[in-house]
Amino acid sequence: YQYKDVDISLYKEFVDIDELLQQAANLKGIKVLHINATPKGGGVAAILQRMIPLLNSLGFVNHWYVPEVTDVNFFMVTKKQHNMFQGLQEPLTEQEKQLYWEVQQKVAETLGNWDDYDIIFLHDTQFLGLINYLPKRDAQKYIYRCHIDTTTAAPDIKDFFLPLIEKCDSAVYHITDFILADKVPSFIMPPSTDPFEPKNRLDIITENDKRAAIEQFGLDVNRPLLTQVGRFDPAKGFDRVYLVYKQVKEEIPEVQLLLTGAGASDDPEFYEFIKGIKDLVADDPDAVAEDIPFNVELLNAIQQASTIIYALSTKEGFGLVVSEAAIKEKPVIVSNVGGLPQQVIHGKSGYIINNEKEAAEYT
Repeated sequence: YQYKDVDISLYKEFVDIDELLQQAANLKGIKVLHINATPKGGGVAAILQRMIPLLNSLGFVNHWYVPEVTDVNFFMVTKKQHNMFQGLQEPLTEQEKQLYWEVQQKVAETLGNWDDYDIIFLHDTQFLGLINYLPKRDAQKYIYRCHIDTTTAAPDIKDFFLPLIEKCDSAVYHITDFILADKVPSFIMPPSTDPFEPKNRLDIITENDKRAAIEQFGLDVNRPLLTQVGRFDPAKGFDRVYLVYKQVKEEIPEVQLLLTGAGASDDPEFYEFIKGIKDLVADDPDAVAEDIPFNVELLNAIQQASTIIYALSTKEGFGLVVSEAAIKEKPVIVSNVGGLPQQVIHGKSGYIINNEKEAAEYT
């Protein structure tokens, strides 16, 4: 893990540590395994990087496993499945289904000690199919953890995954609107970002750090800067932020735009998409679209140097970048989808909008 030394005692100003330890004592001896598709990039990895060490510091065992899959075609299939959950009306082909199941079986064969664990969390659906190949031993529990916006899920993808979700003992979602299956107990647990991780700490970023972070993009740290940070994905609304910037620039000519972030290692569409966003801003010297290496302190500096931070997604599981901005006391403008509105006090910490015109007006 990136943060092996995280300890629960850090959080005593926010929670009752003794009460947490008392509750965790009920889990003494329990072993938990978390399985997801990527070790970095995207929200799930960001959550697990901090959460796993914290859970371990409570006194029960949590492990995190990312299966090694080298076939890029598999991730083309899982990204298509992701897009179908977000409304894409294009059924899976028989070949795509076959590849998905072949990979599930191969990964299951590598999990020789799976039955050592009392609870197995399957994060999202990339490896949800493992439940067909890892039969539960007595008292073992499988939990489906959904991190994506499923409100407009295509019927075909629900038909494909519902039987797997219903094999789980329970399912956990960010918000009620995302619940997919009513035959298993469903729980709501919004995700979290850690104020003590380097991505959010205010004290480790100097004015020189902020200046360097912005100047590497050829932008001026002394001029207003509109920023969206996130995974480069069509649903994140980077093109919408550019439209807002163009409207604002008519009134405030000195304003600048930065669209940045990274891709996830399980997203084969990343390179094609970011090329389109770069082409969109190419003729504007005050607008930059650029991916950056996975560097949480650089992201921190960029957010602290920004004037306003946007999250104009068209679909959004939760969008923790909004909470990250709140920690840095930056105003945010977010679209009214998924978990984004839950992180904003409209008119106080930022604004919740329904279209680009509203976003430009609030800017």
